[in-house]
Amino acid sequence: MSTDETFTDSQLQMVPAYGSSSDVMSDGESSCTVLYHDLVENPDLFWDKLRDFLQKIDKTLEFPAVCGESLDLHQLFVEVTKRGGLQMVIKNRKAKEVTTTFNLKKPLTNAAYVVRMIYLRMLLEFEHVYFFKQPISSFWEREQDVKRLVENGVHDKGIQLGSKIEGIINGKFDNGYFVTMKMGSQELTGVLYHSATPETPRRRKKKANLTHVDSLRPKFHRSGYNFFFSEECKRLKAAYAGQGRSFINEIGNKWRNLSPSDREVYQEKGDKDIERYKREMAAYKSLVDIGAGGSVAATDDAVAATDDAVAEAEAEAQAEDEDEAETGL
Repeated sequence: MSTDETFTDSQLQMVPAYGSSSDVMSDGESSCTVLYHDLVENPDLFWDKLRDFLQKIDKTLEFPAVCGESLDLHQLFVEVTKRGGLQMVIKNRKAKEVTTTFNLKKPLTNAAYVVRMIYLRMLLEFEHVYFFKQPISSFWEREQDVKRLVENGVHDKGIQLGSKIEGIINGKFDNGYFVTMKMGSQELTGVLYHSATPETPRRRKKKANLTHVDSLRPKFHRSGYNFFFSEECKRLKAAYAGQGRSFINEIGNKWRNLSPSDREVYQEKGDKDIERYKREMAAYKSLVDIGAGGSVAATDDAVAATDDAVAEAEAEAQAEDEDEAETGL
């Protein structure tokens, strides 16, 4: 079932409004200087007073939009206060009744959340002063009362976690049911989903499986950095035992600081290994073409390739690790 808390920021937007009226609240004013009735009857007066009031309490007037449609704050203030204010709307579960008056194109299944979020942000202090005729200095008491209502879930009484709910299943689909349920005087329709256990993502294996390695396939060629990494790895491994990241960083720093002539030595090794790979791959493809790719040929070259097959997967995995290390550096 959809609940109040499923409303997303992409559906609800607050757009700042700029400008102010010349009729600004004086520094010594602590309660309303106009009648609530005047604010209800005169939208222009409402907007002037709201803008100036928010400015005095260091807030910026914003125009809320719900699902792409603007929500008139004057109308929201009138509809909420005629029902006794935000606290009474929450207690009596009248939020849906309030939002219905706006004739939105899309009905809100989370009206309580929408009304509460907008009203708390833009209108609650204004309501305290101009509707309840209380000084702003005492606002914190009403704010605490509203927070307690929200925290205690009074607005959603009967649909708290663990509550028993009776309803009718109207239909079934792969991941749940279409249902109808009655809450007080309201009849609600919606979707009840199965709580599927999320699958744990399988970690990619870096080491190749030797049982699936073609014993005759040539080892992939290595880059100049791969040759340099292997040499330095053998030389520094004992000194950096247990310091994997420091170990890799040290090799990377040495590679970056190599002179062009020293680096050329390893690049040449890499170029020669590319040529070696091309030759062996051509021979391998020839064997595959004549149907001997999956068997051991009775030749000296084939025997030598078979002897290297056991180490092949580890060599490829090591080269992959070294490439990743170089990328990370």
